[in-house]
Amino acid sequence: MEEKNYEVNRKYDEKILINILKNFDKTGEYVVEPGRNEIKKFEIDIENNLKKGNEKKKKNSKIENTETKKLVNVKKFKQKDFITNFFYKFKGSKAKRSYEYAKKLLEYKIKTPEPIAYFDDFVNENNKKNNYYISEELKYDFTCREVFWPEDIERDKAEQGENYKISEETERMLAKVEKNREKIIRQFAKFSFDLHESGVEFEDYSPGNVLIKDKSGNYEFYLVDLNRMKFGVKLNLDKRMKNVSRMMEDEKLARIFANEYAKYCKQREDLVFRYLRYYIRKHKGYVYFKDITRPVRNVFKKKKREVIYESVSYRY
Repeated sequence: MEEKNYEVNRKYDEKILINILKNFDKTGEYVVEPGRNEIKKFEIDIENNLKKGNEKKKKNSKIENTETKKLVNVKKFKQKDFITNFFYKFKGSKAKRSYEYAKKLLEYKIKTPEPIAYFDDFVNENNKKNNYYISEELKYDFTCREVFWPEDIERDKAEQGENYKISEETERMLAKVEKNREKIIRQFAKFSFDLHESGVEFEDYSPGNVLIKDKSGNYEFYLVDLNRMKFGVKLNLDKRMKNVSRMMEDEKLARIFANEYAKYCKQREDLVFRYLRYYIRKHKGYVYFKDITRPVRNVFKKKKREVIYESVSYRY
């Protein structure tokens, strides 16, 4: 790399991370099926890091047995056209923003998987440039999707019939979520209130982007997919409910959320619910509109890509 357009957490070995990126296409295990972006899981050796840390300790102090391997997630962002890349020069790439926003969230005492590094315009063995964000692999129990969208599971059962199969572990998890759904929603409402009070607007506040750990009935919420965030924002009730409205669609569950959120924001429950319900219905209409217009939009996207390609070809 010609310039240092990357940053690595001092706890980690830069050379090991670079080697992972060089071989990203050949190695690693997909966390989710590849789509617009790719996320893979890798195991890295952190023994050297531990040795450095132990050398700083006093000679007589006990050194605990610590794992020398660590799982990390590497997210490779889709290559963008030259227009998008031009704007990234000013606001930073998605990889850079993910890394910086993760650090900022931790400063705010808001949980997210530990940020490890970001690399912009990294050239891999196939001689292709991509941006990468690396974070720790977080062991979590479920996401907000299982909490707020139980109808998705029922739909899958109905569609797949006898072919519907899940592991015993997943079945136990779903049963536990079902039993404690209201408790989880109420704790999530408090988490959302604290997030808003901190002046943080997470613009991708959606079910799959909140990972949940069950700590014996006390739930910890971790934010992921962080490249669209604002800090130091004053959020009134209208903006708060708009921000959280993508999280749910079932108005019965929304009423539980509104009931708990109202206790902390010191607003009438019916007012909180009215704002939330308005934006839930508005978002539902927006999703429906996108679904029915997708074929037409795909045609225009294809034409746009062709125009951009011709423009780039003409320049060179």
